Amino acid sequence: MKQAIKYAIKYATNHIINHIPSYTIRYAWYRKVLGWCIGPNVTILLGLHVQMAGLRSSGQKVRIGKNTVINYNCLVHVTGGLVIGENVSISPGAWLVSGSHDINDPNHESIYRPIVIGDYAFIGMRATVLGGVTIGEGAVVMAGAMVTRDVPPFTVVGGVPAKFIAQRELRNPSYQLDFHPLFG
Repeated sequence: MKQAIKYAIKYATNHIINHIPSYTIRYAWYRKVLGWCIGPNVTILLGLHVQMAGLRSSGQKVRIGKNTVINYNCLVHVTGGLVIGENVSISPGAWLVSGSHDINDPNHESIYRPIVIGDYAFIGMRATVLGGVTIGEGAVVMAGAMVTRDVPPFTVVGGVPAKFIAQRELRNPSYQLDFHPLFG
């Protein structure tokens, strides 16, 4: 019975809740049912796909800081843990994948490692960040990049796998993201 409830919650999260145009209803579900800690003035837009192995145990590992925007049609794999700082901008279609498999294990065991994204980071459209990676404060991940290693603060990376491109000139960001489209 517990397994059926778990699958029902996963189904509802990814096929019903993520399409409801009310922030209030979606956030209530993420907080109360999944156990996420969502800061004030956070925007999670429609189409968020949540991959999870467990419910409350995984949910307690999800923390999203104030003024952060997670854009349309992103995927977050939260089983390994996901910590997103304040004023983080995650562009449409980005994937944050905290789980993988041990390719040398005869049982193909799952591996879960946390993803940490620092304040004022920017994740470009269709970028992928893998488990065990920390994106530093103010770092920029360019569109389409595949991040397999930590990104130092205020560094711009791009490509597959992501490599150093430049240093971000803005060193003391103070902006506050305030993006709340109607029916978002």
